[in-house]
This record gives sequence, structure tokens and C-alpha cells, in this order.
Amino acid sequence: MKKLKVLSALIVCLSMFMYSCKKENLTSSNSIISAEDNATAESEFSSTFDLGDDVATNEGRLKKGGSTILPNGAIITITDSLFSDGDGKEFSIDFGPLGSTPPLGMLCGDGRYRAGKVHFTLSESYLNIGAILTININETDNYYGGNGTQMTQISGTKIITRTKENQLSIVVNNGKAKNEKGTVLWSSVRTITRTFDAGPGFLGDVFEMTGTALGSNRKNEQFKITIDEALKKKIQVGCANTFVKGKLTLKNLDTDDQISVDYDPYNNEACDRTAKATYKGKDYFFEVR
Repeated sequence: MKKLKVLSALIVCLSMFMYSCKKENLTSSNSIISAEDNATAESEFSSTFDLGDDVATNEGRLKKGGSTILPNGAIITITDSLFSDGDGKEFSIDFGPLGSTPPLGMLCGDGRYRAGKVHFTLSESYLNIGAILTININETDNYYGGNGTQMTQISGTKIITRTKENQLSIVVNNGKAKNEKGTVLWSSVRTITRTFDAGPGFLGDVFEMTGTALGSNRKNEQFKITIDEALKKKIQVGCANTFVKGKLTLKNLDTDDQISVDYDPYNNEACDRTAKATYKGKDYFFEVR
């Protein structure tokens, strides 16, 4: 009988331990999901800045040669060519349909694939201090970005205001990123600084980003992002998909859990899309889409 009581106690303790581990793993998993979902939103909305900056520099005119990320097959339609009418220049880019077999979308000069339409309004010459570029993407525009196999549909409004010759203020409103894993809602307030100008065109430039963001992951959990170390992005094939350096803190607003994300876990600024999330002292490596 004594042995039976001891055995029963051990079973109860083991069950409690297993439940505790399961609960801890579940919490960790949900926090990691927020980190992955934010990384997807960060990358996709950052790529719309790349596109807007490239096109707005030329006020909707398609450049030729290797200085632009736009492929030759992209169609630019200018619906308003005047600044003088009071509502700025208006133009759109059509990358064509997504398609059904990989590679999906159209390959661009930065190594990313894009499909669907994007709309732009430019208040004045983009290089002027105070110029405002508004990027608008509706869900019906079916705009996708990705690596040609894994594609994410995004929609929302991005407002880019030039505050200095090499610096821009950026606000994302009503952002949505949707793929086979689920839907992420996202908004942000950012400052982007061009730290290296490779000359005419957009390719070869280097940018750094600071600021905050709010979002909701694929499981409807709310999170807040604070960039602790500027996110660095190189506009070149293989690198433009995500950041090569930078750190941020993600706080789960439902559980108060915090997780740190490092875009350069090996301290080499490699263009490998590898990021590291640290939660309660444990590291989790993941690949940014």
C-alpha cells in the first residue's frame, strides 16, 4: 500500500511537470509566432518603401538599365502628370497576375518577386524637403511579394515624408499581410535614413530604420515592437529581402511576455534571411520570409 501511494504521488508530480512544460512551450510558441509574423510584415512593408523610393525618385518614369529594381515587364500608368493641379502626381505599377506555378509573380532587380498593382501619389518633387509620397494598396489590387515560391499578399497605406536630404518619416496605416500561415495586422511609425548612396538609381544603397510598430499575429494576439538597434538593409540581390543587421523587442500585449529578435545572430551581416528570437533565455532561429 505504501508503495502504491508513493507511485501515485510520483504520477501526480510527473503529470504536473508535463503540464507545466506544455504550458511553457505553448507560451513560447505563441511568442515565436508573433516574432515570425512581425518579421513577415516588416519585410513586406519595407519592400514597398524600396519600390516607392525607386519609382518616386523618377516621378513615375520608368528607368532603363540596371539602376532600377523595376523589371522591364512592369507597366507604369500615369493618371495625373501635374503637380500644379493641387493634388500631386498620380501613377500606378502593375506587375501582372500572381500566376499558378513557381516562380510566382515577376522577378525584380532587387531579387524579390512581385505581382499585382500598387498606387502612388506624390505631392511634389520627391527630393524636396517636405515632399509626401503616399502608397496605397487595396486588397482587390492582389499585390504580392516574396521569393517566387512563398508569396505574401499585403494591403494598406504607407505615407512617406522627406524630412531631410537623406532621411524620411514613414507611417503605415491599416497594414495587412496574408499568406498560407494566416493574416497579420500591422501599423508602424518609422524613420529611415539612407546611410550609403551608391549613385544614380536605387540599387546598391544602404538604409537604416528606427521606430515602433503595433500588430496582431495570425492567432489574433496583440504585440508591440520597439527597435533597439537600427535595422539595416542593403538594396542588392540576395540582401533586399530582409534586414542584415538590427535588434528589436517584441512585447505580447495579451501575456506581457517579451521576446528579443536579432537580425544578425552571427555578427556577419550575411544576406541569409536568418534571425534569432530569444525568449526567457532560450534562442530560437528562424528564416524570414
